[in-house]
Amino acid sequence: MNRCVGILLMMFCAMGVCAESEQATVAPAESRTGMPAESGIAVPGESVEHSYVLKAKVGGGYQLDTYLSPLGYKGLQFGLGSEWWQPFRQDTKLGKAGKLVNWEHVGRADIGMARYISSAGSNMFWGFQIEAGWGVYYRWKWIEDRLQVFAGPYLEGCFAARYHANNVNKPLSFDVAIDAMAMGGLSWSFYGKKTSYRLQYTVRTNLIGFDYLPEYGESYYEITEGVPAVARCSGHWNHHTVEHDLSLDMQFPHTTWRIGAEHYFVYYNTKYMHFMRNQICLVVGCCWKYKTRANARL
Repeated sequence: MNRCVGILLMMFCAMGVCAESEQATVAPAESRTGMPAESGIAVPGESVEHSYVLKAKVGGGYQLDTYLSPLGYKGLQFGLGSEWWQPFRQDTKLGKAGKLVNWEHVGRADIGMARYISSAGSNMFWGFQIEAGWGVYYRWKWIEDRLQVFAGPYLEGCFAARYHANNVNKPLSFDVAIDAMAMGGLSWSFYGKKTSYRLQYTVRTNLIGFDYLPEYGESYYEITEGVPAVARCSGHWNHHTVEHDLSLDMQFPHTTWRIGAEHYFVYYNTKYMHFMRNQICLVVGCCWKYKTRANARL
């Protein structure tokens, strides 16, 4: 564990050096708004700014998987994640000015591992999880763009697996979910003498989707031999997901850093089984900005 923490610290030090070299080219007037990139006017050939965040997270969680055990497990989890925020460009084919409208899009990708222990301390299992998503949102702005509210649709896919070494017929449990979600949030920007800050809260919850999980009484070996598991349409009646992100971006003269917290809750059930993950993590990340040309589209 200490070796992993040391590697993460070395990685973020290297990211800070890279971010310093990249953000040194951004003019102060362009950089005071922080992340994500703001909407504005861009003529063909002018650079449009985008935002990218790479983050590490560590925290605790509670896991219930009655396919593996009727008991709940608690443990430590850690992971890496990234996200990017980009504005849409208006088509300039008809000679328009190329205005960056308030419609923007965001993408996320996260990978994590966890070690869960029973309340008696006699059993444990490992968890592994991959998430990726993409969404579109509209941004409303007030008070010289300092206060912003955004909302829109979001599509997310998740694969989670759990390994219990003490089980013989059921050593492994996994589930796959693809959800159409609703996303919303707000942000507030404030400035120091030589620094900029942005406090942002984001929430996502599922509406309807698809999930795949083991059948009750079905062994791991039956799944690997092609015996069908449960594949179904999912929604709030049988699968409930809520994700909360609270972050503070701190932009200094040459680097931009993020600290925050993320909460992830999912509960789903079948006729005989119940599954739940309740996780909260502290987040530390480094932010970059890069530019693309606002050329007219072909």
